[in-house]
Amino acid sequence: MCIKLIIGMGNYNKTLFNTRHNVGIWFINKLINNNFLKNIKFNKIYKININNKIINIYIPKTYINNFGKYILKIKKKINIKNKNILIIHDEINIKPGKKKIKFNYKKKNTHNGIKNIKKYLKKKSFYQLRIGIGKPKNMKKLKNFVLNKPNKKEKKLIYKSIIKSIKYIKLFIKNNNFKYIQNLINS
Repeated sequence: MCIKLIIGMGNYNKTLFNTRHNVGIWFINKLINNNFLKNIKFNKIYKININNKIINIYIPKTYINNFGKYILKIKKKINIKNKNILIIHDEINIKPGKKKIKFNYKKKNTHNGIKNIKKYLKKKSFYQLRIGIGKPKNMKKLKNFVLNKPNKKEKKLIYKSIIKSIKYIKLFIKNNNFKYIQNLINS
């Protein structure tokens, strides 16, 4: 079950780049450029070498809630299975600074982008690295919360979480031992 495609979720809109909903893009920026704020090209398949394995990196040029059809298209283009896909996204049910990785996540998903991906991929089995962003005290303000910038403390915690996650994902790609990596990431 080796990873062959990593997808960073976020909204294609420069005004939303620094918002909580774009932590998947922050992850990709750090992975590719070693920089959280550098511009990357959307709808481009990057190929990077991680531990002598070529990994495809992709961010669709769309909004999160429409990712599914783009991921299906890329999946077919590079001829891989769902079990070779790792989706990086924000998670409101995890505090900033924390992260979780899952495969074949059966729990009902609250993330609309993941719901859309599952709709298009049919088989729901793919890896998800969920980066914690926390949630507002008033859930009626959720949309405003995810589409705004985290405060300095939250941002620092999220960045630390991304840096650790990249280290663990590289290790996962090297040794292909999911249970080991799951224990490291989820602890």
